[in-house]
Amino acid sequence: MNDLQRTMHSRREILAGAGAVAGAGILGTAAAQNDDEDGGEEPAPAEIPAPFDQPNTDVDVLNYALTLEALEDTFYERGLGQFSEDDLTSVSSLEGRSEAQENVLGYFEQISEHEATHTEQITRVIETLGAEPIDVPEFEFNFESAAQFIETAQILENTGVSAYAGAAPRIESPDVLSAALSIHSVEARHAAVLNELNAGSPFPDAFDPAATIPDVLEAIQPFIAGEISEPSTETPTETETGAPTETETGTSTDTETGIGTDTEIGTETVTENVTGTPTENGE
Repeated sequence: MNDLQRTMHSRREILAGAGAVAGAGILGTAAAQNDDEDGGEEPAPAEIPAPFDQPNTDVDVLNYALTLEALEDTFYERGLGQFSEDDLTSVSSLEGRSEAQENVLGYFEQISEHEATHTEQITRVIETLGAEPIDVPEFEFNFESAAQFIETAQILENTGVSAYAGAAPRIESPDVLSAALSIHSVEARHAAVLNELNAGSPFPDAFDPAATIPDVLEAIQPFIAGEISEPSTETPTETETGAPTETETGTSTDTETGIGTDTEIGTETVTENVTGTPTENGE
């Protein structure tokens, strides 16, 4: 196994650990296992920006979500730029599955569009609340094969589902919570389709785990080329658009900002290409 293969294998194992079990210690165990395989020393724990470690406002949670959505957005953009439809349809998990082979490119293109929309809308909401979006770091993936791309996509989406489940209880604004849950449900549909593309069950469990913010950020650290910057937590009493904010948490009832249930966030689904895919548990 070459260095690139070991790196991607380790990244997938770390992500899988974060998505499968919520709680402290999971990523440390996964890292130790990966070190045994690679013959290296245990790396120092990733530094988690303080606002993410103990988020105090809805804006903190939104910036956390923005980091995850930007990661996924970049992941799909680069993967689709690197692999052709023939590459995707030739992976072993799709062998003999004509319907999946016919739809795989369309699935990935639509998921990619969703992640770009999520990134744009979360950024807009943060700005409308009078806060500053986090500076999105540079990402690196180093795909070696289309099969690796599809497998990593599955793990990223399932990790995203667990991340939203873990962060939702920290949200105070009903509008922001509604928007986050609408994104969460779409991410769950993505995860279900990618489970199936990897020859697994679209809904393997009755319940999804909720992953903590530090666990998720440490899990995605291997994909980050630089450091995650700390976002500004200052929230003016009035935004440039004149939309008032109720508290320091950045809550607002102005649904024109894109944080209501009827906004662009979460209104898109993958029904055009993924109709009929069960999503009862959001996998």
